[in-house]
Amino acid sequence: MKHANDSHGDHLPTHIARILDNPHSHPTASQAARLQAARRRAMERFEMRAAEPIGLHEQLALWAQRHIVLLKRGTAALGFAALTAVGLMLAEGLLAESESVDAAVLSQDLPLDSLLEPHFSRSLHE
Repeated sequence: MKHANDSHGDHLPTHIARILDNPHSHPTASQAARLQAARRRAMERFEMRAAEPIGLHEQLALWAQRHIVLLKRGTAALGFAALTAVGLMLAEGLLAESESVDAAVLSQDLPLDSLLEPHFSRSLHE
């Protein structure tokens, strides 16, 4: 039975996947036998293909695939490390600035009233 969401070319794979994925829908005996036979044929083809020697093109493709994945992971790790370093540098700069203001305030012998003025910190930066 064709489902409304099936396109013209993918009726059978979608139907099989729907039968197998639905816990309430059990395949009939003939469907189960056909699925087992198809799996057995696919495994035989896979074993025959796995026994064949790998060609140079496939070796290069596997090498490139592995190294591209490593390159992507390395790039992501390097980007994360760079962002962390920039964040730490900014945080350190802010802490150093507040420490210098605290040191300037504590090193001066100023009356308490001058510390409460609205524009008090402007004179410290100058």
